[in-house]
Amino acid sequence: MVRRFAFSALLVSSAFAAADAGEIEGFTEPYRSIDVAAVESGIVINLMVQEGAKVTKLQPLAALNQDVLKATLDIAKAQRDATSALISAEAELKLRQDRLTKLQQLREKGAASEEEIFRASLETEIAESHLASAKETTAIKSLDYERIRLQLEHRTVKSPIDGYVTQIFRDVGEYVAPTDPVVMTVVQLDPLAVTFPVPAPQAFALKAGQSLPLRIEGESKRADAKIEFVSPVVNAETQTVRVRVLVSNPSLKYRSGARSYLDVPGLGTKTNANGKPMERISSKPAEIERE
Repeated sequence: MVRRFAFSALLVSSAFAAADAGEIEGFTEPYRSIDVAAVESGIVINLMVQEGAKVTKLQPLAALNQDVLKATLDIAKAQRDATSALISAEAELKLRQDRLTKLQQLREKGAASEEEIFRASLETEIAESHLASAKETTAIKSLDYERIRLQLEHRTVKSPIDGYVTQIFRDVGEYVAPTDPVVMTVVQLDPLAVTFPVPAPQAFALKAGQSLPLRIEGESKRADAKIEFVSPVVNAETQTVRVRVLVSNPSLKYRSGARSYLDVPGLGTKTNANGKPMERISSKPAEIERE
């Protein structure tokens, strides 16, 4: 008979090394960490925030050079607001319609020919076409103005979330390239997230939305953690399942990166002969017999 050691049990038990019986160790982290990128390329002309600053969603964070686009927007606005061509086309149509109406009245009295009516009708149709063309041109100019306005707006980098600036990668005067558009990092610290490697049998008994007690190192009271996600996939090497929980943190009482321990149902304590608690999962490798 040949014996070999399976090290998966040893890998699983390492997650429990610093935790009490029935607890699994993890570390708090931001719920979201976003590398905020500029949509357009250009030179940074203004930074509106500093590292550590609290920001709100859609708050301006940085601005790229905008002089050329501002001038282009002014031109587009003047073209959009120009109404002389539209007014002229409307007046021409009214004139042609009035002439056609009068000729039709004269025709009933025998004072106008069919050719005059036909010609006046064509002139009215042409005037209607001119008016439609003027309206289309005005609409296109409005769309062109909106396009340039959006381009200008995109040259201001805005925060996608409520959170905190943790790192700034570009200073005033530096170029933001299309290949490296990230300007700064913004993180969301309320709630905090913690991911745990839970043994498969216990993990599949957990459900999204379920609350579990969480012990955060340095805190006297346990926090209430709510399960956000239970992975449907088992890690083949460690036979654990990734479980992500959220911890409410409106006053930023808890710090990101703190060591945390999750109380998992089914990982209750056992006691030895002296009544002291023992970990459910052994730190020794399991022996597997093979013929």
